[in-house]
Amino acid sequence: MKCIACNADVLYPDRQDGKCNKCGHAFAFDPRKGDKLTDAAFKAAIERVSSLHSVKWTEQHLYYEIARRTRSGSKSGALVLGLLGMIVAAAAVFWLGALLLTALFWTIAVFIWPRARIGLARSDFGRMWDRWVAVHGAPTSLIVRRTQAVSRRKGKLPSDIAGYSFDRAVITDRPETADVLLANNFHFENNCAVLCVDGYPEGVFETVRAMLRNNPKLTVYALHDATVKGCGLGRRLSESREWFKGSGAQVVDVGLRPAHAAPFHGCWLPESVPLADNDALNAAERRFLSRYSVELAVIRPEQTIKRLFRAISGKQEALVGGDGGGDGVYVDLDSFSDDASASDGGGDSFG
Repeated sequence: MKCIACNADVLYPDRQDGKCNKCGHAFAFDPRKGDKLTDAAFKAAIERVSSLHSVKWTEQHLYYEIARRTRSGSKSGALVLGLLGMIVAAAAVFWLGALLLTALFWTIAVFIWPRARIGLARSDFGRMWDRWVAVHGAPTSLIVRRTQAVSRRKGKLPSDIAGYSFDRAVITDRPETADVLLANNFHFENNCAVLCVDGYPEGVFETVRAMLRNNPKLTVYALHDATVKGCGLGRRLSESREWFKGSGAQVVDVGLRPAHAAPFHGCWLPESVPLADNDALNAAERRFLSRYSVELAVIRPEQTIKRLFRAISGKQEALVGGDGGGDGVYVDLDSFSDDASASDGGGDSFG
């Protein structure tokens, strides 16, 4: 096993005390003792979510990265076994035992097909994370939420805020998503206000919201998880008087929806919520969200930033409700459908 401190390969007999015999640095994990990952694998996961420490991220992002790394099953293996089963089944006319062999192949294929639901318990990840921090310390690129008192003191807006103008705003369904954008300076790079719909950041929320409501040329981007609440965010912003109803603002839904879920198969969260008719959801979305949800944190933060930049830089064409002059929601299913390239946001689109 490789020591991440000195890069030495340390054999199991030489690390019985949990330390590298070359430099004395402690190991956080050891697969020979039942851990899912090595220190090197955990470090590599941190480097992927942080884009080599150039992007700020949350524990949620690392949770999904580790979940992808540790999930079991193989689509390719299952498909190969299924194909073999079909071939053997074709031979059953000549050999009756082929039917039993076919059944065996297909049974194994079903067993190894990756499960849709995430397989890593948050409590298991929490123990891994606590152990990593205890041994190696918290990564410098990790987003650490400031206390409310500090947030209010340092987050006060200048007295002449009324003179500021934002033509774009991103409203999120959870504070953690707003943290990612703010910590990576998305608001500065794109001259864009960032708020969470439930009142975050506390110290500046009401002032910024009032300022946004007074701009009839405002375009609002709803960024959210693929949840019932998230998928209803755009309509809430468009139809609520406390937000943008009657203000002339245009609301664009750019968040995750069930249509985006397929690439994250194996990281879906289980739900069990019977859903009635909902104007914000079509029938297929209701069926999916009654069984699963998908969090935006499943996407690495660099990609979230680049896809959001692609969304606010592009044209919005799919209209749901309204006439595009306010009090309607444009649903953008394209911007978060696949990875954004370097040209979608560029190297300076995140801090």
